[in-house]
Amino acid sequence: MASYDAIRALGESLLGLMREQCPLQDLDLSSSAAFSLISLTALSGATAPPEGFYFCLWRLGVSGMPRNLPPRRTTSGELKRPSLPLDLHYLLIPVSGDARKQAKMLGWALRFMHDLPSLSGETINRYVDGSPSVFDANESVELIADPLALADYLALWDRMKNGFQGGMTYLARMVLIDSDLPEITPGLVSERVFNMQRRDTMP
Repeated sequence: MASYDAIRALGESLLGLMREQCPLQDLDLSSSAAFSLISLTALSGATAPPEGFYFCLWRLGVSGMPRNLPPRRTTSGELKRPSLPLDLHYLLIPVSGDARKQAKMLGWALRFMHDLPSLSGETINRYVDGSPSVFDANESVELIADPLALADYLALWDRMKNGFQGGMTYLARMVLIDSDLPEITPGLVSERVFNMQRRDTMP
């Protein structure tokens, strides 16, 4: 259960955690190395982005499980329209002009993601800049490795020849985007009225 800013907040919180735990010296990275959200358009530019780690939302969809969510009830008891369940597909790419360094960065990033526990709402909110709480403190999001089929990898490679240096795709399943609109419920039926009238059949 999160606000519409959940997609940005999730990416920023992950990159914030990576920056905190990244062994810059062991990976031969400077303190100015990038830990940034990036678009497919930027990755497919004429030149590769600066050295660092990049997180790209390359695909999303409405989750099919469950198909119909019930209305959401707030802590104050208000009934809101059902949340929108999204599946978010991310691409994590370490970028470097040196192939050996890029391989080291990739190995560390894969290990970091594998060791990463599910991100709690409290953790995500702590790393979001310039925004109030996006997630409820008691909810969490798990990012799982979701390798692409070869055809999909080739399609990404063809589009991002300069920015795609090898990475891993991850899936955040069932991220719920809440609605602020009230759920309108009809009143309970208290009586039935039959619209019938007596008709005299005599001539």
